[in-house]
Amino acid sequence: MADAVSVTRSTYDVIAAQFAEAQAEGYPELTDDLNWLAGRISTRSRVADVGCGPGRDLALLRAIGFRAVGLDLSAEMLRAGGQPGVAQADMRTLPLRDECLDGLWCQAALLHIPHADVPRVLAEFARVVRPGGAVHLVVAEGDGERWERHGYGGDGLRWFAYHRLESLSALMAEAGLTVVEAAHRSHHRAWLGVRAAKPV
Repeated sequence: MADAVSVTRSTYDVIAAQFAEAQAEGYPELTDDLNWLAGRISTRSRVADVGCGPGRDLALLRAIGFRAVGLDLSAEMLRAGGQPGVAQADMRTLPLRDECLDGLWCQAALLHIPHADVPRVLAEFARVVRPGGAVHLVVAEGDGERWERHGYGGDGLRWFAYHRLESLSALMAEAGLTVVEAAHRSHHRAWLGVRAAKPV
């Protein structure tokens, strides 16, 4: 099988401009998610938007007052957004110091990581967030993992890995993160919003 992450990145490189335009308005729970994070940690806190894409959520995090940086594997997605303070990075090996973040935001990005690599990613999230810090995740809800072909002006393949709350919560606990809230969502597909903390 071709490397799922590399192929997905290549697809995003091609569809970056179209994706940025299509996703500009956000999703119904976005304001609530932002308010949750702002209620958990100081709005002057350091936050990373991991898998930030063109930077829609990154801009909103900064507007609240967070000192936010954006990380994404697709250079073209970063370029499409034109946001400052971003870097190309793989969430499986984050270029960040241990416990350097107060919060971590990962919106619809972990879904492109194969199940076999998810424990490694969650361990990275736990590594870079300080004790008492907060983690916001939204993943595709369901079973299995597979290639999917979507539009956005192209016909490239993207890898989608689906999760259930019970199994994802267990993986997060193994990584050192505690789920404090979770909600099932539905727009275009089934989603799972997960809010977690790193114990003190």
